[in-house]
Amino acid sequence: MLTKLKIALALCGSLAGGVAVADGFHGGAPRTEILQKYDTNKDGKLDDTEKAAMKADFKAKHAQREAEMLAKFDTNKDGKLDDAEKAAMRDARATEEFQKLDTNKDGQISLDEFKAGRAKMEMHRHARGRFHRGSRKGVSKG
Repeated sequence: MLTKLKIALALCGSLAGGVAVADGFHGGAPRTEILQKYDTNKDGKLDDTEKAAMKADFKAKHAQREAEMLAKFDTNKDGKLDDAEKAAMRDARATEEFQKLDTNKDGQISLDEFKAGRAKMEMHRHARGRFHRGSRKGVSKG
């Protein structure tokens, strides 16, 4: 069963990656939410100070996620993940992604479930592409 899971995930690896970023920018928040939160002078774009605040928040979120992963998967409590612990983390993530695709919960991904997952990922990719390629209104370079 685990081999089937790994094969299915290998086939749909593109579906699993990038979902968190899909709606917008570094964590999934749409551009408008980013501007509402970090555009403190309300000029419609992020200056260097506002970008620094945003980056600091993202860095803190990343550190929090790392701490959560350590708490969950660092079974020997040495403060880092060894190869076996990393493998357990990857398997847990793979299982989670598989379960998202397996919408009827029968332990298999049908072609229809795969297509639906792929369509959803393409929609997210398209949204992300608009923001990251050329339409960066509101995020100034300096």
